[in-house]
Amino acid sequence: MKFNTKWDFKEAVREFTIQEGRRIRFRKNDNVRMRATCQVKGCPWVVYASRDHEDTCWQIKTFLNDHTCPREDKNRAANRNWVASKLVKKIRKYPNFKHCDVATYFKSRFDLTLNKNSISRALFDARNAVFGDEKEQYKMLRDYGLTLLKTNPGSTVEICCTPQPQSDPVFDKMYVCLSGCKSGFKAGCRPLIGLDGAFLKTQFGGQILSAVGQDANHHIYIIAWAIVGVENKENWKWFLELLHQDLGDYRQNGWCFISDMQKVFSNS
Repeated sequence: MKFNTKWDFKEAVREFTIQEGRRIRFRKNDNVRMRATCQVKGCPWVVYASRDHEDTCWQIKTFLNDHTCPREDKNRAANRNWVASKLVKKIRKYPNFKHCDVATYFKSRFDLTLNKNSISRALFDARNAVFGDEKEQYKMLRDYGLTLLKTNPGSTVEICCTPQPQSDPVFDKMYVCLSGCKSGFKAGCRPLIGLDGAFLKTQFGGQILSAVGQDANHHIYIIAWAIVGVENKENWKWFLELLHQDLGDYRQNGWCFISDMQKVFSNS
């Protein structure tokens, strides 16, 4: 068996030993040869590969696949990077993959037992690989807002930040009402607006405020939404004032509001 590079061979050995539930150690590891043995004293398992000078690839010369040691459900070779690499595909398919799901997956697929800290760190890396660094994404909000306004003329995008004397401004809240959502609600939805807030399960938390309607097919119709730090009277008042500017006076248009937060809206 041949490998393009030394690192391809090393990763293949690690993958194999993790699936086999054994601990190995590279006794020789230089530019021309690599030799791995089982860490358990007396176990004869060994694999040896060297570089082929003709085509510069790495070829296995010796492989004794005979373990006399028992299988283990914990393996140091299954480090943070390896676990995260296995989770990337899962996160893309199941964005809400949780800690318990990760533990179950690695136990059933690799017969590995991972501790909570390993799972948390690997999930963090995998989500960053799939969705990007959340902190860095906040730096792109201005560009995102300008793109929305450019591609949806007539939309409303409001971004508020808190100035910092010796550093960059800190994000406070953001309001979005797309032109198509605005005109579609006025043209074809029932005169009913539902208002609600929900927690954001992200690294920095916060809450999302939303205004929705109901179309002719009895489906929920998004009108506007906002990201805020906390759901309180001040943020709801800010949200409703912007919604009022976008949709017009609710008394003149005959719109009714529905919500389960009477105390919040009584003064808004």
